[in-house]
Amino acid sequence: MRATTLAFALLIAAPLALAAPPAHANPFGAYTTGTEITQQQLDAAEVGKTTQEDVRGAFGAPSRREQLGDTQVWYYDFVKIKSFGKNVQEATVFEFGKTGVLSAKSKTNAVGKTGNPLIDAANGK
Repeated sequence: MRATTLAFALLIAAPLALAAPPAHANPFGAYTTGTEITQQQLDAAEVGKTTQEDVRGAFGAPSRREQLGDTQVWYYDFVKIKSFGKNVQEATVFEFGKTGVLSAKSKTNAVGKTGNPLIDAANGK
């Protein structure tokens, strides 16, 4: 009977062990959405040189776009909700002139609507 119990326990435990997240993953399951752009990546984008194609190639399509006169503004929203510690909520902003070349860049600590109703409700959006 003990051998049967041990075999059953191994049968149940094996799929759970195989389904475990990789060692680099957060064991507490932080939730992320959007595109994370580090300060180092933002610094690498050069005003007057980097084009829209460069930014799209590096980070994909932006979360949001706005046309303000001759300036096109691209927003890359990122939200990380941690089980412990401070959450991250930011937007990286790229501004392009008529020619499609980067004219300004910045990072903010707040984002607009994320598209996720739970996060938007938690943020009062």
